[in-house]
Amino acid sequence: MSDLDFQEQAQLGLKYIEDSVVNLLTRHPSGLSGPEIATLLGLGAELEAARRDQLVEALLELLVGSGRIFRDNNAHVFVDNPDRS
Repeated sequence: MSDLDFQEQAQLGLKYIEDSVVNLLTRHPSGLSGPEIATLLGLGAELEAARRDQLVEALLELLVGSGRIFRDNNAHVFVDNPDRS
C-alpha cells in the first residue's frame, strides 16, 4: 500500500466521523455540546476527559470552518447548518 492509499484511508475515515457528527446534530435540533457529541459517538472514550475534549473540539472546529455546523456561543452547543451544501 502506498502513502497515498493511507492518506485516502485517513481522509475517508475523517469524512465518516464528520458525517456522523452532522447526522447526530440533525437529530438534535437544539444542539449538543462537544462532550455530549463525544459521548454519544464514543469518540475518545479511552482518553482522559481533557484529551477527549481536545480531540472533539478539533473535529468540531473543522466542521464549523467548513460551514457544515454552527457554534451557538450563547447556548454553548453545536447545531446543524440546514443550509449546508
